[in-house]
Amino acid sequence: MRKIRDILDLVCNFLNENSINYVIVGGIAVLFYGNPRTTMDIDCVIQIDDINIPPLVKFLQDNDFFADEEDMRAAFKERSHCTVEDKGTMFRLDIKGVYDEMDERTIKNKKMVKLDNIVIYIASPEDTIANKLLFHREQDVNDAQGIYTRQYDALDMEYLEKVCEKLGVRDALFDLKKKYEMHGKNEPV
Repeated sequence: MRKIRDILDLVCNFLNENSINYVIVGGIAVLFYGNPRTTMDIDCVIQIDDINIPPLVKFLQDNDFFADEEDMRAAFKERSHCTVEDKGTMFRLDIKGVYDEMDERTIKNKKMVKLDNIVIYIASPEDTIANKLLFHREQDVNDAQGIYTRQYDALDMEYLEKVCEKLGVRDALFDLKKKYEMHGKNEPV
């Protein structure tokens, strides 16, 4: 049975080889930046031309995913996401297009990381924090706090404050900062 890491490697390798611009966001990005949590999906924002949808869907189908070209096209047209499930596990890919300034910023600022022999493009810690604060569910706030705490010394605070101001989540960012300062700089909150 495949692990989520196997799926991440497989899909990112295909996207890289086919020059499809993408960024991994969500729970996988949170895990990458050192905040332990569980996730059953790989959230991916992609910039894909209509002509490249059939080869992507065929690749997914050939690799034991439930994927449908019309579903994917409809999701992009409706500016939502499509869910592609792995037939052998409960893992899934949640794929969405670049629909707004937040998506554009996240894909522009992506970080290239190498896991074993696979290059993966992942959302920056700053954009992950800002996006998590924007979504503002309890898990999102916990994720943002964990990344803030674990990545504090590496964060571009000027950029983070600027983007949080733009998204209207500046106060939530300052709450993270207060918690970080209250609990000690070396202890995860």
